[in-house]
Amino acid sequence: MRPRSARRAYAVYLWLEAAEFYCYMLVFTAGALYGIQVAHLDAFQLVLVGTALEISALVFEVPTGLVADTVSRRLSIIIGCLFIGAGFILWGAVPVFVSILVAQVLWGLGATFQSGATEAWIADELQSEEVGQTYLRGSQLGYAAAVLGIGSSALLGSAFGLAVPMVVGGIGFLVIAATLVAFMPEDHYTPVPREGRSRARTMSDTLVAGIQTVRGRPVLLTILVITFIGAAASETFDRLWELHTLGRLAFPAVPELPPIAWFALISVIGLLASIGVAEIARRRVDTNSHVGTAKALLAMDGALMAGMAVFAVAGSFELAVAGYLVARVMRRVMAPLSSAWINQSLTPHVRATVHSLNAQTDAVGQIAGGPLLGALAVSAGTPVAMLTVAAFIAPSLLLYVRTIRLHGRDVIGDDDGADAP
Repeated sequence: MRPRSARRAYAVYLWLEAAEFYCYMLVFTAGALYGIQVAHLDAFQLVLVGTALEISALVFEVPTGLVADTVSRRLSIIIGCLFIGAGFILWGAVPVFVSILVAQVLWGLGATFQSGATEAWIADELQSEEVGQTYLRGSQLGYAAAVLGIGSSALLGSAFGLAVPMVVGGIGFLVIAATLVAFMPEDHYTPVPREGRSRARTMSDTLVAGIQTVRGRPVLLTILVITFIGAAASETFDRLWELHTLGRLAFPAVPELPPIAWFALISVIGLLASIGVAEIARRRVDTNSHVGTAKALLAMDGALMAGMAVFAVAGSFELAVAGYLVARVMRRVMAPLSSAWINQSLTPHVRATVHSLNAQTDAVGQIAGGPLLGALAVSAGTPVAMLTVAAFIAPSLLLYVRTIRLHGRDVIGDDDGADAP
């Protein structure tokens, strides 16, 4: 049985996952349609909005991750909620391209304060090997809450306009921050010892230690490369799937629903499927095993690639939605498994920093792939861009196969996975 402090942290973590998913889906369900129908953004501008988010993540990721490792995980998470809330409120309140870009920067800054900090915080508080299972359980509750968020967004967007659920979602993040101030524990966090050094020097040393940890464990380098590949593909898929659907596919005549309701329904189906697949992964995947986790991720990434390809070329609404749902479910369930895979090779003092390095790699990948594929979508059409997105996934499959064959050793580099200094 967990100690009382661990039970409290576990409860707060699950609540936080559910609350954030709910608020995120309030915003995301309306966000793309808001950009297309209210702000009148074209395909390239839609991708540039995502690029602005990722540039801010790239710039701020490591410094904010260092805050979590050297100052406080709890403080970092709370600050993140405040910036995310402010960004979403601005995004919904001012439907102008430049303002939307600024909103993405605020959101990106807030997301970097949270990136790695939440995973590192709960790992510290639980102090057990149950962390991978906890990540999966949190994702399941998050998906359930997201279903409610999607329904709320569709109702608010249909009744009051697409901007309203976005602003409400932003306010929700401010409420989350206030709640965490009152109830979030941090009983087992030990900041990196300063030993007479300045805080800036301590942060610098922690960053160096995190990089050395990655260099000393080739499997972590493999994960970063796979993250880059997936990110280069994901930005275009995430930003343009609604535009692709609206522009090429005929919605079913029965039932007769507005686009936001159709997209909400698709998202709900995807979330319910994600809960089921996450439960299968929670029961069957050994998240403490390099090989077991890599095998699961290999299968999911293969399904992700196939789903994207089907979505790109499908001529019917039903087939396209099926392909989209496969891709979306795989990406959702892969996220907590990837976090667990990273954690296998980390010590507490660099945990948030290495997670932040992974998130920064994700940002670099999205910055590299997003504008390029967005321009391709404008010049050659969204089907070509989406099919190219699917092709981007192929190299990651080879890396999974290699790390499985070598049991997580010598995947990239010559080190056998020994501890970094």
